[in-house]
Amino acid sequence: MLARPEQTTADITFRNSIKVGEFLIALFQTFNQQGVRYCVLHSYDGLPHYAPSDVDMAVASGDLGRVESIIFQTALTLGFRVVQKLYYDVPMCFFYVIVFRDDNGEPGYVQLDLLTDDSGVGRYLLDTETLLGGRRPLCGFWIPSLPVEACYLLIKKVVKGILLPEHERKLNDIYRQDPEAVEHFLKRVFGTGNLGIIKDLIAGRDEATKRILIGKLKNTLFLRYTLLKPHRVFMKALWLVKRVIERVTSPTGLIVAFVSPDGGGKSTVADNILRRLRFAFRNSTRIHWRPYLLPPPRKLFTPHKWREPEQPNYEPHSKPPAGTLNSTFRFIYYFLDYVLGFIPKVLWPKIRTHLVVIERYYYDFLIDTKRYRLNISAMLPKILLKAVPKPDLLFLLSGRPESIHQRKQEIGLDEIKRQLCVINEIAGKIPNAHIINVDQSLEDEIIQVEDIILDTLQKRLLKRVGRS
Repeated sequence: MLARPEQTTADITFRNSIKVGEFLIALFQTFNQQGVRYCVLHSYDGLPHYAPSDVDMAVASGDLGRVESIIFQTALTLGFRVVQKLYYDVPMCFFYVIVFRDDNGEPGYVQLDLLTDDSGVGRYLLDTETLLGGRRPLCGFWIPSLPVEACYLLIKKVVKGILLPEHERKLNDIYRQDPEAVEHFLKRVFGTGNLGIIKDLIAGRDEATKRILIGKLKNTLFLRYTLLKPHRVFMKALWLVKRVIERVTSPTGLIVAFVSPDGGGKSTVADNILRRLRFAFRNSTRIHWRPYLLPPPRKLFTPHKWREPEQPNYEPHSKPPAGTLNSTFRFIYYFLDYVLGFIPKVLWPKIRTHLVVIERYYYDFLIDTKRYRLNISAMLPKILLKAVPKPDLLFLLSGRPESIHQRKQEIGLDEIKRQLCVINEIAGKIPNAHIINVDQSLEDEIIQVEDIILDTLQKRLLKRVGRS
């Protein structure tokens, strides 16, 4: 249902973690004890001991508030963090991300996909009561009836336009268990005339034939549930407006900036944070220094001398500062890029639930104007800082000057000491700034940053849903 980050076998080892099973067993037990009406819609093999993917569930609308309370309480009891509640589809589709730390010290995730659709206006057409009708118990939790499971799976694959061999096998297995009931339900949803197309599709055809058959079924669904039911389109549009407003006014992404002298390890920490926390977000965006809505000045004024991509500055203090007029113009130009580029390049990814990681950002002008060959007053960056949009979290990597200098010696020890003093001053003036000691082990450094990010997400979510 929800777009996920690209996954590899190494990435999703957390799905087999015993802690995933602990959470799901406790969750389902509480659901059952409190009489919650729900069912796991598909991909339930392995549940509740481990989750082969995120857990898709239909939940009765009257139980939705109680389900959320149970999710938070279960996480609290087990020492997990609920860090995201993503409103991703209409009418009421919420994706919860619950985070724990596994035995290797890396973050692991439980992902719950909840669907409540009393009117059947959502992407997969079936209303909640239909999905819950005739549900069956399995291993301590509930799954749909055979006809509902077959129809829901088929609709989902038709809407997505793809039917893999494993889906064919699953549909054939369900069909064999109760062919009469499955056929009756499929006729009700797709129409009697399409039953032959469905049988032909799940019989295992070549890809070209499958695309044709899927296209016919998709056209049928569009005709029956859109063209012939315009009220569904109107209701769906109203829900969509509500969702868009919530997405824009309460973005679920996070903007994180890392600042340090050269040798402080910004890139290494950023790499690890992007890798380890990506399953808490829809996607990620990485920005070096500034938004780059505006092109580099050299590319703008001397395009014949410009080389793409821009080369990294391995000797930041090797060249003398430019003249005052040149420096002032370039600084104002960069400042405008931060102001004008923030919405399209930084805020928009945040609205789309990205983890936005920025290295250096505007704060680097407060620390090291020599890197940018700027001959300007030290007060100018401080004055204009008030007009620059701020990240949600600012991590200032600091430590012993000698250890930082040992990592990267292009900048002198005295200059590193000076930059660290400025960093400490910034930390005392910015509320969302956090000093991270780089003299500790890299693993401890990353875990410290992760914990601050996850705590921020959790506190923000608790505030949004009105929980203490």
